Amino acid sequence: MKELELTSNAALTDVVYEAALNGSLLNVKLVTGAVGDDEIRGLIPEANHYHVTHPKTSEEILFEQPLDASDNKVPVYGLGALIQSPAGGCHGTLAKGESRTATARKVVAHGPMWIYVAIAVGMDKEGTESPFMVVQSAGTYGSEKTNESEMIGYVDGRIHEMTALLVRRARLEALNLTAIRVGYKYLFVEPGQIGKAKVKEG
Repeated sequence: MKELELTSNAALTDVVYEAALNGSLLNVKLVTGAVGDDEIRGLIPEANHYHVTHPKTSEEILFEQPLDASDNKVPVYGLGALIQSPAGGCHGTLAKGESRTATARKVVAHGPMWIYVAIAVGMDKEGTESPFMVVQSAGTYGSEKTNESEMIGYVDGRIHEMTALLVRRARLEALNLTAIRVGYKYLFVEPGQIGKAKVKEG
């Protein structure tokens, strides 16, 4: 099997950066997959692909993130409608119960455990050319005793941490936040399997 290549920032769990997109919009893929650790073919992952746009007035607001100590808040929405997109294969070699995270955009784990990726995208109002601000996260959670409801509760908590981090960084960069989009994808990696989750942009 091909050994997974990780960067020196493997311990990083969040990354924040800005991309000046000149009014263009993001494409985001949240990818998960698992395969038996004795299978040479590698895994065939499943990808959720989104074209991130400015929210419409009719869209459901998931929650409101406070902007400051006063009552100012920014609405938080889902990533939007799924679009179809193929995903490439991937594989790695790990010991049982081991996991690795690469630059917060990728996690590889040997089951049993949950893996997840998440993203929060902050933006100014439609028609501006202000850069998007993005917070990404990837990691593991729990064990074979952890149920799906607990996994969802955990990643929901991570999403709230990410939107709060995004607001703090936007204040430092003087970015006017009028909306935030968030999304995540998770998978339980069975015993004897290697799982991978990653977030891709572009």
